[in-house]
Amino acid sequence: MIIKFFLYLLLSTALYAQSASEILAKVQNKFHTITNFSASFNQTFYKTLGKTGIHAYGKFFYKKKNKFNVELNAINIISDGETIWNYNKNSNRVVISHLEKDPTSFSLERFVFDYPPQCVIKLIMDENIKNGEQLLELVPKNQKLQFKKVRILVSPDGMISKLEVTDYIDVRYVFQFSDIKYNQDLPDTKFTYSLPKGIQIIDLR
Repeated sequence: MIIKFFLYLLLSTALYAQSASEILAKVQNKFHTITNFSASFNQTFYKTLGKTGIHAYGKFFYKKKNKFNVELNAINIISDGETIWNYNKNSNRVVISHLEKDPTSFSLERFVFDYPPQCVIKLIMDENIKNGEQLLELVPKNQKLQFKKVRILVSPDGMISKLEVTDYIDVRYVFQFSDIKYNQDLPDTKFTYSLPKGIQIIDLR
């Protein structure tokens, strides 16, 4: 038991020798050096008091300049970097809005580049973290942002492997990525939405 404790202590010291700002810089550099990526993901909403809410699984596609495509069974959320189309297959309805005016958007670049200067950033030590990953926590300096805190799990290569957002009523939104593939041939048409005939359109722009 004593040996195990000292091994954990040595490993923790090595992992946390890096500062939170250095790890954030590694994530930012990763996003600077890749053109795009795709991944499978699962998301879970945890209600207040820790109760488990809704689970969902899908595919996520990212391209530089805030372009992304979230594919779920009944929902497709697409951004070309300026506009967001949120399409619900069950209701045959699409909601259109500006990316910069939509605080609920799935823009990873906001968490990597825009939000950190507005937050206090800490490196969290957690013995449950495995495989050399590291955990950052972002807490807003004021209540201008739409979340209470964000935790970002960072893989050894600087990629985000999990994103956990807690809002001001303590509802948590957890997004976990797997099977990440970098720099594929993803055309810009993947990040635009063509409105089919007969669809209900709610345009908030």
